[in-house]
Amino acid sequence: MTKAFDAVEFMRKRRAQIDDEDRGLSWEEKARKTLDLLRDNPLWKHVRSRVAGPGRGFAAAKESSPPRLKETEARKHRKRG
Repeated sequence: MTKAFDAVEFMRKRRAQIDDEDRGLSWEEKARKTLDLLRDNPLWKHVRSRVAGPGRGFAAAKESSPPRLKETEARKHRKRG
């Protein structure tokens, strides 16, 4: 079976194209270029205000496991009563 689309190959080629386009740019110029490309992107507008920090993501979910266990216990008690 042959793949109609190989995502890994596509991303490798795209990464090489971006590297060629950005060759010679400073870190600041690359950052400015990225922000300029994202400015009008509707997907970026949707997620740009999301901030990954304390209390979010996998690490936060692991840290909040004990309260979840307490909630589960509370549900068990409600079912009994």
